[in-house]
This record gives sequence, C-alpha cells and structure tokens, in this order.
Amino acid sequence: MPREELDWLERRLAGAEATLPDAGFTLRVMSALPARPASRRIERNDWILLGGAAIGSAAVAAQFPLVPFVKLLIESSQVTWVGGLAMLACMAGVLLYEPLRNSL
Repeated sequence: MPREELDWLERRLAGAEATLPDAGFTLRVMSALPARPASRRIERNDWILLGGAAIGSAAVAAQFPLVPFVKLLIESSQVTWVGGLAMLACMAGVLLYEPLRNSL
C-alpha cells in the first residue's frame, strides 16, 4: 500500500471518535451476561481423591521390587536419570492436577 494511502488512513483514524454510539447495546449485553463464578477453593472431596490416589499408588509401589528398578536406572544406558525423574514428575503432576486447577 502506498505511503499516501496510509497517511490518509492514519489521519482518518486519529480524528475518529473513541467509541461508537450503540444506543445502550453494550450495556444491555454486559448486564445480561451471567456473573463470574467465585474462585473455588480446594474442597474436602478433592483431598479425599488426592489421598486415595496417593494411598493406591503407595500400595502398588509396595508390591513393586524397587531395588531392580533402581539398578536399572543406574546401570542402564537406555533409561537415564532424567527419564526417571520425568516419569516421577508426570506421576506427581497427574496426582496434583485437579486440586491445583481448582484452587487457582
């Protein structure tokens, strides 16, 4: 677009009113919208769910032989410490996602 046309457009926009007259339309629409829901805090049910998931995870982990898994992490070139930590971080994220989402 040539510079002259841009200058004309800039002059027109600079002289325009800040708002368009809408005969109260914006006010009517905004007043018809539902109120914003109050932010929800972590409820007791969220903690029960989180605790149940933690207990279940601990029960499964107690049945899993931990020593061979740690040896695999240390000795194996295919599974790195970063991979193991990423796996643990993902598990923690899954457990904490819903309570954190509800509290924020």
